[in-house]
Amino acid sequence: MLDKVEAWYRRFIRVTFDHDYHLLALWTVHTHLAEECHTSPRLQLDSLMPGAGKTTVLDHFKRLCHDPVLIASMSSPALLPRMLNNGIRTVLLDEVHRTLSPDKPGVGDLVAIINTGYRRGASRPVNVPVKGGGWEVVEMPTFAPAALAGNDPNLAEDTRSRMIRVLLMPDLDGTVEDSDWEYLENEADALQDEIAEWAASAREKVKGMVVDLPAGCVGRAKEKWRPIKRVAVAACGR
Repeated sequence: MLDKVEAWYRRFIRVTFDHDYHLLALWTVHTHLAEECHTSPRLQLDSLMPGAGKTTVLDHFKRLCHDPVLIASMSSPALLPRMLNNGIRTVLLDEVHRTLSPDKPGVGDLVAIINTGYRRGASRPVNVPVKGGGWEVVEMPTFAPAALAGNDPNLAEDTRSRMIRVLLMPDLDGTVEDSDWEYLENEADALQDEIAEWAASAREKVKGMVVDLPAGCVGRAKEKWRPIKRVAVAACGR
């Protein structure tokens, strides 16, 4: 199953480092097992120039990840917890060099939600209307897999520490296929179904799985790499 997902990304995406195809496949599958993985690394889709395929990757995530929501802008940070209140979704943020710019009003609250939401159980107080015209504070979940796409965005170190970076390159020599969804939609839907079916069969195996990580991979580094390793071990035994 992982080989199929990796082969899919090789068809349409150009990365700088070949091992990032493995990462794209593993991260995609882990979104279907986020609850069992306990933590979820933020995936940074980065490039040094426009036209490298960041939005294209998000389009593929939108077809293959678990219950995705693609967001290009957000009027209020409270919208994100509201979207997650009925269950875990895969949050796909585009243009983060603009939407998460430190100079943008209210961006601090949105960044805080993204930062805390990498670990299961994270929540945020949100004002919700009640009968009679009043308001009450309700704790809403913020835990969700998240991919952030942007051109070399200015992100704080505490955000970067939760991220795994994939550096994309423009396909100047035409080595990858166009993502023409008019013809690809059914094929992508079938692959997403296969991923979801495998994930359902692997839930008990992944939950609480102990995996070996390199020496020095501790603290937050362990929290962001362990979910990826768990999926790799569950799918491939390594």
